[in-house]
Amino acid sequence: MTLRIHFTADDLARITVAPRPDLMWEMVNSLHVLQVRRAAAEHAPWLRHVRQRLARSDLRSPIRLLTTLVPARGDFPDFLTPAHRGGLEVARDLILATPAARLRAELAACFGQRTPPAWLRRLAEGDRAARQELDGAVATYFRELLAPQLHLMDDVVHTERAHHSRNVLEGGAERLLSTLSPSIRWEPPTLVADYPRDGDLHLRGRGISLVPSFFCTGSPVTLIDPDLPPVLVYPASPGPGCPDTLSGLTELMGRTRAMALCALDSPCSTGELALRIGVSVGTASKHASVLRKARLITSTRRGCEVVHALTRLGREVAQGRRGGSR
Repeated sequence: MTLRIHFTADDLARITVAPRPDLMWEMVNSLHVLQVRRAAAEHAPWLRHVRQRLARSDLRSPIRLLTTLVPARGDFPDFLTPAHRGGLEVARDLILATPAARLRAELAACFGQRTPPAWLRRLAEGDRAARQELDGAVATYFRELLAPQLHLMDDVVHTERAHHSRNVLEGGAERLLSTLSPSIRWEPPTLVADYPRDGDLHLRGRGISLVPSFFCTGSPVTLIDPDLPPVLVYPASPGPGCPDTLSGLTELMGRTRAMALCALDSPCSTGELALRIGVSVGTASKHASVLRKARLITSTRRGCEVVHALTRLGREVAQGRRGGSR
């Protein structure tokens, strides 16, 4: 079975590639990984981390809530993956602001004849407490399970974008569409993807956002509603040299500080660092100060923000190589 995405000349001129991991798409794709019997080798370190966290804290409740919305197979509601250009906080705000009518329609379409649990019925009715419960589950899942993988997700997406940039320069948009994934084929003027069911998506001059995903495996994913901004989430090829060093760094400097170091694989402000590792801005600032004193990062003021970046030594430590003096 296949999904056929129909392009016009205007659509070819309006292709974009996500500049960074889309954290809500990574969340839903990771929930699929969590529920399959056999995961891809690149996800094995993450699954070990999940098992460790489950043994130390009560994460079963938020995971159970989220897997109610995102089953191992089948549809999940589009409102979980809103179109946005911000970080996790922006996505969570958009989910919280989803109109009740859309909640009801999308949940009804996903559940069909099945009887949803009481919490989900309250969510479909627009109940504020149910929305807050969903938001809390998203925040907890991200902080406890996804934040430690941010450096890997960033590496994979940055590598993928660099690959696409070369393809566009050498062969234009059609070269880009021809080299996305083994499960996706460019048959002009149609992009054909392996998919759980047959379907057609007509772009109608709107273009499409291509979202490489660390946790997406096998077939690509798209939205159910064809009238929403078109998006195609597809498996990104694991970049070379993405070692699982977090456990070793945790023993050396503590879990949160190790997460902060790895999360700075791409430079960011203190506020963004706090979002990436799921802590307060004050806590992120303290960890950044320690890393800076150890010459693992630099911090530069830009306007009202302080932007942190890895030094050469910091990058070597984060990537598990032996570092020398600077």
